[in-house]
Amino acid sequence: MNNPPKDLHRAKWAAWSEPTATPEPKRTRLISWKPLRRNSLIGFATVELPIGLVISDIPVLTSHNKIWAALPSKPQLDKDGQQRRDIKGKPAYTPILQWRDKDLANRFSDAVVALIRAEYSDDLGGAL
Repeated sequence: MNNPPKDLHRAKWAAWSEPTATPEPKRTRLISWKPLRRNSLIGFATVELPIGLVISDIPVLTSHNKIWAALPSKPQLDKDGQQRRDIKGKPAYTPILQWRDKDLANRFSDAVVALIRAEYSDDLGGAL
């Protein structure tokens, strides 16, 4: 098909007939990392998902030589506006966002940790 159809504009024909570069697939991108060591907390990340959603204040945690990222949450407050504690005496939080299943949560966590490890491995200390 060397000649454009009569009803197709030449510029459109040229654009359709030339091979185009395949766009690189979008990936999760680390926008910022703020190290902050406090108990099991290592710091907070901000990432942009391939769909364009930016998630800020992602806590990155470590315990028992494991490291993971969780979605942000907000403190649970009692009637006096004080943060509630769970049965173990730890501060209680309520999710703001949730993954539909554990597999998605793990994939998100692994991706965030890998991004931080690639740029800020020293901030992760001895955690795997």
